[in-house]
Amino acid sequence: MPEMLAALSSIRTVEEMIAAFRDEQHCRRLLESMVWPDGRICPACGFKRSIALADRDTGKRRARPSLYQCSSSVCRFQFTVTTHTPLHSTKLPLRIWLKAMWLLLQSDKGLSSVRLAEALGVSQPTAWRMGHALRLMVARENMLAGTVEIDHFHLGGRPRKNPDDPPPGRGRKGQTNTDKTPVMAMVQRPTDVMPGTLAGDARAAVVTGLSARASERVIEAQIESGAHLMSDEWKAFMAIGESFAKHETVKHSSGEYVRDAVHVNSVEGFNSRVRRTIAGVFHHISPQHADLYFHEIGFRWSQRVVTGNVIRKTRHGRESVRALWSRVPPALQLPNVFRAATGRQMRRSQDGGIVIKSAVAVFG
Repeated sequence: MPEMLAALSSIRTVEEMIAAFRDEQHCRRLLESMVWPDGRICPACGFKRSIALADRDTGKRRARPSLYQCSSSVCRFQFTVTTHTPLHSTKLPLRIWLKAMWLLLQSDKGLSSVRLAEALGVSQPTAWRMGHALRLMVARENMLAGTVEIDHFHLGGRPRKNPDDPPPGRGRKGQTNTDKTPVMAMVQRPTDVMPGTLAGDARAAVVTGLSARASERVIEAQIESGAHLMSDEWKAFMAIGESFAKHETVKHSSGEYVRDAVHVNSVEGFNSRVRRTIAGVFHHISPQHADLYFHEIGFRWSQRVVTGNVIRKTRHGRESVRALWSRVPPALQLPNVFRAATGRQMRRSQDGGIVIKSAVAVFG
């Protein structure tokens, strides 16, 4: 593991990335150290002992490189590092996969499948599925704790006007239909602002509606009941806050946005990041795959570290301490991507899309 981190920490530029991911065997060893940081684990049963099957000619067939067999007498499953991961049965070289992951993480707001295909020399549908493989692997199941800010926003635009539709009439009757998708966002504040502190996790999920029940279903699945909740004065949030240990609000309707440490500026900043990413990079995302894109954007949000503090003055002359953030280098983000790869499987559908076989990481 230290050798792997040392090798990844030396990758800063595109030229260094190409040189580091040039050899296929080296990329396989690097991937194994990221997927199995504590040693090989059978993806079928979780047994921690296995044997390596040597590359040897067996009649007309040749054993796959780095093929292992589970040592459990009950299992005896044969596997590689990509088995039961989004890279399962991939026909692409691993060096292409690692280059794609680095390029996707190197950009502040991601990379469209068209631009990724041009950089790697693959087709656009292939690059699209590679992007979704990253989004599936960076999904996190841990519950948010501590101080958590919540807010909602909408994705999409106004529906196109149909000249055959009758005029809306007085009060704009009949204009309740919309193409916008309601989304619930949650941001966990960092524990402190000391140098070296990582940013908190950020999540977002599509909700069926903005009712208290629909929002509560999403929030209870993501946030621990002992968390300190912060929100605006929306009625649904006021009802949801009763289920948590502590709930504080700011009254935007009265012009209140910050009261001491009570605010929702972090989650509103995350909402803006989501909208800017979709508008500037992807241009449009379907509600069907929106949660996958939210996984990627939330992962980028958390891959920051405090580098120091500085004193700033507000417009009214008051001094406040602000944290200075720096992004974790994209190569050092790779271990956090692949550590939860096992158990998350993705298959190609008959119409060229994707089918998520499992969204939960298993065995570590």
